[in-house]
Amino acid sequence: MHLPGPFDIIRVVELEGAFRVPDFLFPDATEEVIKASKVGSDPRFYNAETNMLFMSFHTLVIRTQRHTILVDTCIGNDKERPELLDWHHRSGPFLADLAAAGVPAESIDFVLCTHLHADHVGWNTKLLDGRWVPTFPNAKYLMARTEVEHWSHVALSSAAAANHRSWDDSVQPILDAGQALIVDSDYEIEPGIHLIPAPGHTPGNVILHVSDGKERAYLIGDTIHHPLQIEHPDWSSSFCFDPEQSRATRKAFLDGVAETPSLVIPAHFAAPTAVRITGDAHGYDFETVEKDQRLALK
Repeated sequence: MHLPGPFDIIRVVELEGAFRVPDFLFPDATEEVIKASKVGSDPRFYNAETNMLFMSFHTLVIRTQRHTILVDTCIGNDKERPELLDWHHRSGPFLADLAAAGVPAESIDFVLCTHLHADHVGWNTKLLDGRWVPTFPNAKYLMARTEVEHWSHVALSSAAAANHRSWDDSVQPILDAGQALIVDSDYEIEPGIHLIPAPGHTPGNVILHVSDGKERAYLIGDTIHHPLQIEHPDWSSSFCFDPEQSRATRKAFLDGVAETPSLVIPAHFAAPTAVRITGDAHGYDFETVEKDQRLALK
């Protein structure tokens, strides 16, 4: 039996801080319920004075003995997002920050988009001489087949620009460049690293499972957006394609990892980002992982 080697996970932040009021993201949220929750008294995740959620938009880089894998590419620079002014025509230092973390764009072997929402594909491309070109020139971009089929249908059938124009500027150029690798939702990248189907937030949403035979981590994208959904797993976001399926997927995932040492690393938790899940189907809680020799999540 061939066991995978050790892994390290690096977090590189594009945007972090106060994001929106809770009911912007969670229709079922009320200020009273939130302030009575554990998260409601934790200033890392919620500001009780302003009633604002704290969130992060970051990428996660996994280094193994074989590959460097970048998971979710955030918002991107120069993107046309007039409906979302904090994402519109950004000019941030993300690529320089990535390089400063020891991960220059040329070093990436695989880019995984857990799903194809605009804030998970933005740095798939960069603007060069008026054209959108792949940011990571040596990478294969992994996209779940179900997800690509869904959004390509939306792009072809809608008069409006698909997904805040992100299909046109951040996904189609990858397909045109021949760098996309369209895969099944249980695709194995290397031993110990494979996708897990997690439909609901989008039709082809996936989780990335990472294990070296001893330690285990799950990079879960938007399966859980905010720590509030650990205490309230029945809360699906306003942006979930199928709220009922999203709820079922989230609860099944929490059942599977609760009371295990597995690291759970979502796409939008503010620092310290990684958590371990406690509790059971009658109620879940979490412990933040402040220090771990495998993680660079500052």
